[in-house]
Amino acid sequence: MYRVLLVDDEPLARIGVKSTFDWEANGLTVVGEESNGRKAMRWIERDEVDILITDIAMPVMDGLELMRRARERCPRIKVILLSCHSDFEYVREGVRLGASDYLLKPTLEPADLENVLGKVKLELAEERKRNELYTRQELSDKRQELEKSLMKLMAGEAAGMDWGLELPWTASGYRVAVSLLDGADKLLAEEGGIFLEIVIDETQECAYDFLEQGIAFRAHMDQLLLLLPAPERASLESEERLRSLQTLLKDKGRSFTLGVSTVYSGVEHLKQAYREAREAAQLRFYYGPGTIRFAEENPEYVTPRKEAAGWKHAMKNAIQEGFRENAANVLEHVAQQWTVQQRSPSEVVREAQEVLALFRLCRPGLYMSLEQTEALRTMETLEELRRLLRSAFEQLWHKESGAAEETGLHQRIIESAIDYMKGNFTQNISLQDVADHVAVSKNYFSEMFKRVTGQNFIDYLIHLRLKRARVLLTTTTLKVYEVAEKSGFNDVKYFSKLFRKVLKMSPAEFREKGIFEFGKHDTIQE
Repeated sequence: MYRVLLVDDEPLARIGVKSTFDWEANGLTVVGEESNGRKAMRWIERDEVDILITDIAMPVMDGLELMRRARERCPRIKVILLSCHSDFEYVREGVRLGASDYLLKPTLEPADLENVLGKVKLELAEERKRNELYTRQELSDKRQELEKSLMKLMAGEAAGMDWGLELPWTASGYRVAVSLLDGADKLLAEEGGIFLEIVIDETQECAYDFLEQGIAFRAHMDQLLLLLPAPERASLESEERLRSLQTLLKDKGRSFTLGVSTVYSGVEHLKQAYREAREAAQLRFYYGPGTIRFAEENPEYVTPRKEAAGWKHAMKNAIQEGFRENAANVLEHVAQQWTVQQRSPSEVVREAQEVLALFRLCRPGLYMSLEQTEALRTMETLEELRRLLRSAFEQLWHKESGAAEETGLHQRIIESAIDYMKGNFTQNISLQDVADHVAVSKNYFSEMFKRVTGQNFIDYLIHLRLKRARVLLTTTTLKVYEVAEKSGFNDVKYFSKLFRKVLKMSPAEFREKGIFEFGKHDTIQE
């Protein structure tokens, strides 16, 4: 609703203007009426006016002087001048000084007033939009500067910023929240690393839109770090806002686990707060995804290390002598120590890696994927880790096969898969489709593809599609959505976002610069 002030020394003229138009129905409200410019300035100084409709000829302060002072005080105000035929020179002067339009009082009709006000409303709306875009961009630039400085602090570098000025609330109290994307590895395998980055970027935007204050920035590929004000008197409120943010993200189809530090004062404690929050978030390993944990609840682990040599010796003897049941009992004894009271998630992962290393040591001729060891680092829950170890344990008792022979078979399978992908990447093919083509299971094919090519399946597929898109953009006049379709992307919005993420420019900018060079952007890791 735009606010209108009527100024005219003739009461009947004001009544005539006010009564001949349906203000409310047109998104306007008349906030007041005045008889001269001096009285009208009180409204201007209180910032209560968007549109000023004023007569030119008035006592005390005329309309031109009122307009000049009003626009000096508030440049966004739109001015409509009212005049008689004899005031034409004044009207020209008013338009020169910035009046939006003028109306002749003797011939004023409701339609004339409606047309002029419609034009002024459009001007105001466009200016507001431009100001909002400028403000958002200015805010975005400022946030990026703060994010970079905070990342430098996290890395132990001096950021050279006056935090008392930039983030004054860090002195009175703040919390760090680490937000882990649940199912990140599955998303990485199915959609690719670039898509994962886009998800975190969108989550960052959502956090900024939802939280009134604070800074949000990426700590790792699947991790968003939030620095939030948390004075003691508002700690419960900040906790509730975090819970609401988590629910909002879940409603958008993204599950996150949050870990929250205790309250700190001064950015010099940022790294310590981050460690607390990260440890709390990593308790997802025991409590499952989609939870929120506060550092006040972090356990203090006491790990008895004396048992390590004993169980390793017992496990090695049982495996080498072929006593499967004994080996299983030793493994179960080790796993019983993996509780939230006795082991941190990182300690459990390290011990599980020791178990896998022992398996390989005892069966050197048995092919056992090194990806299993790497996969342990990304296990989100204890149950996932237990399943992997049970699978590896079963492999110990299967007939041995030559690693070299299996490696050669994998190479041939992946070569066949890549030939199929190159011939069909513009179609809607999936990991399952290609796995079916080479007659292996989807999960086995995914691991095999990564091991042989060094890339995830989906990243390799995106690489093929983006390479085609770059060729089409620089050698044809196809529209961007047509390029997307012919390159294998069925969503032009996703294509444009992905293109910008990888190439650091939009498809249109890429076409304008005409910079396609074969091989220049051949990998999506750049």
